[in-house]
Amino acid sequence: MNNRHFRYYYAGMIFMFVVIVFVELIWLPAPVHTASGRLWIEMIDSLLYGLAIIPLLWGAGAVRGVISLLKTHWGGKKLLLALRSLTGAVNAAAICYIAVNPAKLIIVIGLIAAGLLLVFADLFGGEIAAKGARGWRRLLPVKGLVTLAAAILLLAALAYPTNYRVTYPAMTIAMNRYAHVEGGTPNGSVSGVLVFERPAVLADWLYAKLLPEYTFERKSENEPPLTEAYTQVVEMKTDANSVASAIAMQKVGLGKGMTSEGILVMALAKDSVVQNIVQPGDIIIRLNGKSVATIEEMTAIMAQQVKPGDAVTVGLRRNGEELELEVPTRRAEASDTLPERAVFGVSVSNDLHADIPRSVHYNSYIAHLGGPSHGAMLTLALIDQLTPGGVTNGWRVAGTGTIEADGSIGLVGGVPQKAYAVSRTDADVFFVPAELEAEARSGAPKLRIVPVQKIDDVLDWLKQHPRSNTP
Repeated sequence: MNNRHFRYYYAGMIFMFVVIVFVELIWLPAPVHTASGRLWIEMIDSLLYGLAIIPLLWGAGAVRGVISLLKTHWGGKKLLLALRSLTGAVNAAAICYIAVNPAKLIIVIGLIAAGLLLVFADLFGGEIAAKGARGWRRLLPVKGLVTLAAAILLLAALAYPTNYRVTYPAMTIAMNRYAHVEGGTPNGSVSGVLVFERPAVLADWLYAKLLPEYTFERKSENEPPLTEAYTQVVEMKTDANSVASAIAMQKVGLGKGMTSEGILVMALAKDSVVQNIVQPGDIIIRLNGKSVATIEEMTAIMAQQVKPGDAVTVGLRRNGEELELEVPTRRAEASDTLPERAVFGVSVSNDLHADIPRSVHYNSYIAHLGGPSHGAMLTLALIDQLTPGGVTNGWRVAGTGTIEADGSIGLVGGVPQKAYAVSRTDADVFFVPAELEAEARSGAPKLRIVPVQKIDDVLDWLKQHPRSNTP
């Protein structure tokens, strides 16, 4: 029996392993950009269509195998014919899905995995059948088993997660290309920077020997599942975009920025005296008839007007309805920073709302899944778009840090890797949270690094250091 179509299967497998290595090292070409300013992170989305080569090769092999069977007179060909037809159909479905929506990687990977299993089934069946129609069931597909063993070993080395997490450099993202505010005009160069953090595979230790800035740490026992973690980082990116937009517009005189409209009850302590009265999700808006919008206002009223053990009339919003409840208090012992006081025994946060008078359009990049660490530079980019002439003052700016509701720049992880990634680009200056300055310098000693604590520090530094006057 002619099994020349196996060559297509082997070619598809080789290309699959090349793709896996390419994905794991996808940060290496990051400094590449086009004359129009299109960065490597933007090019990656187009490269996803290249995944179709894998099922294309396997599908072509299945078709060749079907044609070969139809030309034979072997009586036991029906099972193989059905198997190869199914292999061709599954890989055709994978090609179609990649063509329509390659960003749905979980579905794409699932279809490719199904195609791979069918390919191995054909390798086994075709090899056994080729050894002769008589007694073929007793014959082992030696070549197929060797190929399967090699594939399993390679997949284990390249893709099977270990009990460690790896962090390594990623790439910069042009914030003025990532986001555009209605009525704004991009002026300067403002870049955020990403790192990759994921479950480590065996190959990562080899990469760490050959490439800089790979770090490993053992996974936490209570680490959430990968799908849950993905959902969380996407939500954090969305929140960061909203906060950045509100603060940027406030800085240029549009909107109120981030405002609090009450105090959100996050959780109840085990010894809380308001069990079965107040619920997580409630929003406190009044205490004893006085409006409260922030934790600071609530704390002041509780400290000045309520004695431990007193009942308080609490006005709150629950599921869109306003309620007035009589709520008891208990005594909280004095601490180094707080006196003895009356408390409810609840964990709270300000119920923040972003005032965003103008719409902001965001581009979606598959390599920028989520996270809030781009917040500070997104804020700067939107201010740059809304300020005539921009605010970068001739600098090619990069930076990292979250943006908080009060305009402060929060801490982020992977700073040495981010500094290294920035040092490979043409950025002139790298803004980092002040507490992380030493980490940034360890990753890129020659990079101009400026420590900052809030977005105003960034704006002030750029205003006071025009690029034309700096060597």
